[in-house]
Amino acid sequence: EFRRVLFQDALKARLDAMGPSRADVERFLVEHPHILSDGIQELLNVLAARGVKVFLVSGGFRQIIEPLAEQLGIPKAHVFANNLLFEREGGYAGFDPEEFTSRSGGKREAVRHIRKAFGMERVAMVGDGATDAEARGDDGAELFIGYGGTVFREGVAERADWYVMKIDEITSVLRRL
Repeated sequence: EFRRVLFQDALKARLDAMGPSRADVERFLVEHPHILSDGIQELLNVLAARGVKVFLVSGGFRQIIEPLAEQLGIPKAHVFANNLLFEREGGYAGFDPEEFTSRSGGKREAVRHIRKAFGMERVAMVGDGATDAEARGDDGAELFIGYGGTVFREGVAERADWYVMKIDEITSVLRRL
């Protein structure tokens, strides 16, 4: 029998099995530096020149995402991601269940929060996963742009208002507006 598992339950089970320490996360960051998709910095520059606020809403972990945000010039206050919790000695102590992205439907909740807290009238979500697509509608994002430049996911492409394989496709359209 098929049983749907809630995201938060799957996240807890995986993290409990892995038990990542603070040292593990720090080692991961050194051994796996962020690889930016081609054209992302140029897109961010075009958006900044237009006064568009950019947010990172990720099912990943703050400890991994915040250094990326800093590299991209995105304020930490604009990052919504899961937060690993550690004991004083650095051992794994769980994750913060209050983070929007720690639960099913959390990316849409994050978009709703962004709208309210930052006074955003219109929001477009760009992403490569099903949870990114879920952020569209019901006071969430008006537009979902699917991105397949890292990995193509047919279900994401089907749900996207616009699907791109290269970030430059978005940048070139913005330049024409």
